[in-house]
Amino acid sequence: MLDIVAVSDEERVYISNKIKNCDILLGCGDLSPGYLDFLMNILKPKISLMIYGNHDKKYFKNLYNVELTGFSKTYKGLEIIHQDIINLKNKLNINKNVYISGFSGAYSYGKKPFHFSEKDAKIFKRILGRKKAFKLIKDIDIIITHSPPGLENLFEKDISAFHKGSSIMANIYMKYFPKIWFYGHIHPRYTDQILNFRIHYKNKISYLLNSVPYKYVRYDEEKKEVVEIIGEEKKIKFKDIYF
Repeated sequence: MLDIVAVSDEERVYISNKIKNCDILLGCGDLSPGYLDFLMNILKPKISLMIYGNHDKKYFKNLYNVELTGFSKTYKGLEIIHQDIINLKNKLNINKNVYISGFSGAYSYGKKPFHFSEKDAKIFKRILGRKKAFKLIKDIDIIITHSPPGLENLFEKDISAFHKGSSIMANIYMKYFPKIWFYGHIHPRYTDQILNFRIHYKNKISYLLNSVPYKYVRYDEEKKEVVEIIGEEKKIKFKDIYF
């Protein structure tokens, strides 16, 4: 059983009162290096991975030093997985392959990798496609992004075009249908909309989870099933989407 903590956008030191440890820490963007260092110290994850949000540019004096893969010099102890895929099997000493991938930035205009366009999302889609074609991956268990994928019928009320998400990322979601997709960018305290979703497709279920400020997930990597989901809310509300 894997204990996963995903965080994004809003820094909450009280997490230490709610969660004592985890196997995997996932940073989904717009968090300071100091805060993520704090979480690594209190949660003591076996592995810490991250992508960038649209406000993370301020932590880099020189944008040529922005790492897209590998361990970060700015976010010490965290591994960047922008457009990358990692198998956690050996890193966590588990029996099953557990693949995780990530993509940085908000779907908007601005400097890459803190912002992205549909053209950039297409590159990510091609990278995943090549790895699948060469049988380097079969399935993806977890994907982390800053913006949500632009799936149809997610939001019931009007929301800005850039917050709705990329249609190419929606294509990626439906093609690979990960067990869990964590995203940030949309702050629950600024809206009354449901931001956590159960996606139903071909008798399978995927969870699209808003990680602002955090989500804790217990994942059975043997059965490939989500066992438990805990967030800041007393009880998480889900919207069921059927395709």
